Amino acid sequence: MTIIAEKTKLQAYYVGVDLGGTKMLAALVSSDGQIITKEEVPTLAQQGHEAVLDRLGNLIEGLLVAATSGSRDALRGIGVAIAGTLDTANGVVALASNLGWRDVPVAAVLADRFACAVLVENDATAAAVGEWLAGAGQGTSDCLYVTISTGIGGGIISGGRVIAGVNHNAGEFGHISIDGNGPLCPCGNVGCLELYASGTAIGRRGAEHVRRVAEGAGDSSGALVRLAGGDPNRVDARLVAVAAAEGDADASGILREAGRALGVGFVSILHLLNPQVVVLGGGASHIGEPLFGPMREIIEARCLPAIRGPVRFVPSVLGSSAGAVGAALMMSRPTN
Repeated sequence: MTIIAEKTKLQAYYVGVDLGGTKMLAALVSSDGQIITKEEVPTLAQQGHEAVLDRLGNLIEGLLVAATSGSRDALRGIGVAIAGTLDTANGVVALASNLGWRDVPVAAVLADRFACAVLVENDATAAAVGEWLAGAGQGTSDCLYVTISTGIGGGIISGGRVIAGVNHNAGEFGHISIDGNGPLCPCGNVGCLELYASGTAIGRRGAEHVRRVAEGAGDSSGALVRLAGGDPNRVDARLVAVAAAEGDADASGILREAGRALGVGFVSILHLLNPQVVVLGGGASHIGEPLFGPMREIIEARCLPAIRGPVRFVPSVLGSSAGAVGAALMMSRPTN
């Protein structure tokens, strides 16, 4: 936990929450996007929504004690970033598969406990706002945030406005089809980008390689097989990246193909939205050049020069705090 302001000097502040299926992060955020203090705890979604929201309330209470001796006088609102189908007008999570929630009145529960306004927003949209107003996208009017992790998603800022869509589901970049004859995605589409370029996809392809070697096909001397101990269940995107860094040709090929797929997806995204900057976040983004080099090659070859010329690809500044900061800032200022 980091405190960057004295308790006696705090002015107005907001609470931002990134509520995920595995962990929840809450932060006290100033109106200019500075994190006053933050804390992260396990979600324990299997205990049910009432227990989760009670734990979230306790987490927020702990932040208030740490920064304000428990005072709520300067608390102006709470923003909650969450993945799922949302009724944002009423602050209800209609469906969140990663939490096992259906029709959970998040805003009402927190508003009752803290007596303040509560906003519920799509997590990727909130992260986009965080990076736009307080991170890598500052100073731009057309900014995309793209997270490459378990799946691929993002948020859109266009002309200085948040583009959330009619039911706040805009930015599902991972479900752009890059192969009309590709495999079926759980979303119902075929050939979706995240089937080829997400952290999950990279890990899956690495596991398939290790499994083939275990069955007697392929090179058994590579770093990926050694690092996995011959067990495909131990392979994830991080392990593939480590193996590639050690010179494993098969691991490098997996990253190269994922990067090329990412480039194909981005050509469509850039042609549609023509951004100034694309902020790259999510765990798989840390793979870096082995993934993004092939991506840039495809963009350079296939994207219209007038569109690819102005755009910059930059890493996230806020990291795992982007969603919480963005949710807080969406409470503090109008963004659409």
